[in-house]
Amino acid sequence: MPKNPFTVSFSRKPLEYIERMLQTDQVIETFTEDPVTDQIFVITGLRGSGKTVLMSSIASDLEADKDWVVERAISTRDMVHELAVDLEDKKISSKADLSAEIDLPGIGSVSVGKNRKEKTDVMRIRESLKALDRKHKKLLITVDEISDTPQMRDLSSVFQELIGENLPIYFLGTAIQENLDAIRNVKYMTFLYRAPRIGLEPLDIASVALRYKEVLQISDEDSRYMAKLTRGYSFAFQALGYIYWNHKPVKNIDDLLPEYDRMLTENSYSKIWSELSLKQREVCRAIAKSGTGIIKDVRKLMNMDSNNFNGYRNRLLHIGIINVIDRGTIIFTLPRFSEFILEYSELYEFDTP
Repeated sequence: MPKNPFTVSFSRKPLEYIERMLQTDQVIETFTEDPVTDQIFVITGLRGSGKTVLMSSIASDLEADKDWVVERAISTRDMVHELAVDLEDKKISSKADLSAEIDLPGIGSVSVGKNRKEKTDVMRIRESLKALDRKHKKLLITVDEISDTPQMRDLSSVFQELIGENLPIYFLGTAIQENLDAIRNVKYMTFLYRAPRIGLEPLDIASVALRYKEVLQISDEDSRYMAKLTRGYSFAFQALGYIYWNHKPVKNIDDLLPEYDRMLTENSYSKIWSELSLKQREVCRAIAKSGTGIIKDVRKLMNMDSNNFNGYRNRLLHIGIINVIDRGTIIFTLPRFSEFILEYSELYEFDTP
């Protein structure tokens, strides 16, 4: 039996992947065209929106170019030290970079290797970058899930120092909006908050429907129905396709919804829910319970005036949980999020008395 082309594993590029060509081209063209205007991008979006896969795809495209060296940093480790060691291990610097010559009377010029331990990590990275520059090459560093950690602060400080020296170093990272907001005033990290962003919008619904039709060999009607069930949410596209493939032939797509809801909950929604404040959860719960999403209905359920409600509504908009349509109706951007709230959200109220 053929392998399931959909995957519910995060961080790995699925066999069935809808390319985000506009975003990919934006980053690659900015990094490669002269003059270079930006040397950093941060990909933002909700968990499960495809940030890591897009970052990995762009990194792979650049890595295939002989003029690029790609370093995939791991945020929980000492990224500066590991970068210094890895660049030296790749022997980017020439022998001239790693040794010095001294003149001894009666002997002449003698080559003496520099002691690797005597150099700081920044010095070693700088030497490698200068060697890359002489070879007209560039270094890309990728970091998944940027947040305020000592390791990230160290890397940010070093990156700013080296980019200020006009060295060929570039950065591509991913972050959820809450973590970006948290570093707004953190020393050495504010440049990440101000960095150009690639905000991931939902996948094109027509593209999702077409992919389902071709891969699953189903009718236009079923493929369109499935596409609407995903709302363009990247993880949902994979999850629903994965479930359908495992249950072929499927007579009624609605029969898949319990497993679909469970997969969305376990792999994505429970985490998203836990990261919302208590008041944000209350607003979301009122939206779900209203049945209409009409703002006046939601406010009535919460007994909240317009000024207070607008603050929480705008925050949920900023995070990407909701959209406001028709001037006064709120919808969730995530598929079947109302069902999750009404059926399962109370199970994840760990910090609620």
